[in-house]
Amino acid sequence: MRDAQWLRAATDRVPTAWIPGILTAVFLGAAAAFGGLEAVAAPPIATLEPGETHVNDMLSITVERAVLIDSFPEAGAYADPDKGQRILAMVVTAENVWDRPVQSMSDTSLTGSLRVPGLADPVPVAAARLDDGTNKPWLQPGMPAEIVVTWRISAEEVAAGDGITVEISDFSLQRGQIVFSGETWVSPVVAARTSVTVTDVGAGADAEQSGPS
Repeated sequence: MRDAQWLRAATDRVPTAWIPGILTAVFLGAAAAFGGLEAVAAPPIATLEPGETHVNDMLSITVERAVLIDSFPEAGAYADPDKGQRILAMVVTAENVWDRPVQSMSDTSLTGSLRVPGLADPVPVAAARLDDGTNKPWLQPGMPAEIVVTWRISAEEVAAGDGITVEISDFSLQRGQIVFSGETWVSPVVAARTSVTVTDVGAGADAEQSGPS
């Protein structure tokens, strides 16, 4: 009886919206004490042909082509030749299939979806529109855009003619109830892999003919 009275008094002081989350936490804690929840098999990772599109709940993503360039300040990517750095630039056609604008340069959107696992640093350093050079562009719903996504690399990491693997991750949409309100994209999971062959455009003088154009 004393335990029941304590529980009732405690819950009377807790906002109603919090209770489902608290009960979930209690359940997960109890499940962990008894060996955890049953593991759920991860979905298989799709293998995409070059130029094939991957679509998830937020974005439609097509990796088009990739070039090596000495530096690419027009796309917000800078390399220091004295440190042996170059830029790997990848043209990606991205379309926002969600119902509100998405920032392309974000850990939870386009650049957060793309990784090159063969690089020392697989995380992109910049994103810009191909047509006008706008850095960190917003992706509007239903409006495809060609985006140059860039990585800063060591010169010996990638050479002309190399094929590189690109991983594309999906995010889950989380709706806030307890700690925050609104919606946010969380928990990236690799959903697809594709490959692209790299072209070297040197200092970029011939980029319009050979590079991302």
